[in-house]
Amino acid sequence: MQQLLQQDPFFRILFDTLPVWAYVMDPECRINAVNKAACDFIGCTQGESYLHRCGTMLDCIHHTDDPRGCGFSPYCNSCIIRSTSLEAIKGKETRRTKGEIEFASGQVKYVLVSSAPFEYKEKKLAVTIIEDVSLVVELKGLLPICASCKKIRDDQGYWNHVEQYIEEHSEAEFTHDICPSCTEKLYPGLNLGVRETKIG
Repeated sequence: MQQLLQQDPFFRILFDTLPVWAYVMDPECRINAVNKAACDFIGCTQGESYLHRCGTMLDCIHHTDDPRGCGFSPYCNSCIIRSTSLEAIKGKETRRTKGEIEFASGQVKYVLVSSAPFEYKEKKLAVTIIEDVSLVVELKGLLPICASCKKIRDDQGYWNHVEQYIEEHSEAEFTHDICPSCTEKLYPGLNLGVRETKIG
């Protein structure tokens, strides 16, 4: 794989231009190549010989659970990078999964993992893209909300409007509208052309 990237500058440039972590994985879950974004994250040197298992390269918290290393811990069966890459290679179709990765440093990242299979020199491989979406999904867990006014209490004990709290703790932005039942309650008898849309 490294030969292809070194022989054809276009492929190397294309691979390195991706703003997400990109790895080429084999059926043993070994990393055959990484792009610049992945190198920057894991602190490796481009062009070096890889063939390390993904948990070792990423410094997964579980890669030392078993003396044999990455792929042998009980946790490895539920690893989203491993399972997504292997499903793509075996199923010969693109797979996409979301979940968490915990690193030996204690850092936790919420990620989207996309893996697409391909063959090169009769080897079955997958290009696996890992997108860090931790900021997008920062809101999780229990939020204290007032049963009456619906304000949310933050970590400092202040009560904020729902819109303000969500905008400060996620990438979401609000726009306002009025639902059909509130339209009837606030403007009885007035037909504003509002239709109720049922989902599901």
